[in-house]
Amino acid sequence: MSAGNIPHAYWAKFRKYGDDLFRYDTRVYLTPVARIDDRDSCLGAIVGKNPGSAKPLTGARGMQPISLDGDKCLPIIKSIILKSYRQINSPPPPNSYIQVLNLFYLCEPKLSVAINKLKTHNRMRKCPAEKRIFPWIWYVWGGPSPLLNPYKKRFRKLNATNHFYLDKHAAKVIAMPASTSDFAKHTQGLKHELVLPHIAALLKSRTIQAYG
Repeated sequence: MSAGNIPHAYWAKFRKYGDDLFRYDTRVYLTPVARIDDRDSCLGAIVGKNPGSAKPLTGARGMQPISLDGDKCLPIIKSIILKSYRQINSPPPPNSYIQVLNLFYLCEPKLSVAINKLKTHNRMRKCPAEKRIFPWIWYVWGGPSPLLNPYKKRFRKLNATNHFYLDKHAAKVIAMPASTSDFAKHTQGLKHELVLPHIAALLKSRTIQAYG
């Protein structure tokens, strides 16, 4: 199927290694776009576990639209950021997106299956986007896990002006990077009102800097 010039909100690069599909440079555009441009504006980043069931819409190389295939994470991210913009009575900038990073990038909805598949690969394939500088980073990788903690450690080196996560037990935003012992609430089942004020404040600050 060809994406043509039809605008899409969710984009990524897909690579096949052996029998496994990996997804990199995942972007959630707040307004659908028909093509990716180097001048597009990254508003911030979110760090989750791994890509789930979403697949490439086409067989093209490079950045291409994503077929969600039941994946709910990306639409939830978009919904929360748009709600945050509504709180500050401001539209999102044109061609703006949220960068999605993952502990690892193998596409598989069942986490235990994904980790077992990952062990068959002789090296960790990280996303080049991890080297970028972000206005803010939101951690949503869940609670402490012997399976996942080894993958979390490299994210201590992420470069951002602001870091935060929603502590599941305290039910409040913590304005610092999540550690391996923290429970950084995932977007699934998240009460949006717990994070909207913090995200809205970050977006408002960026809007003031851009237009003030």
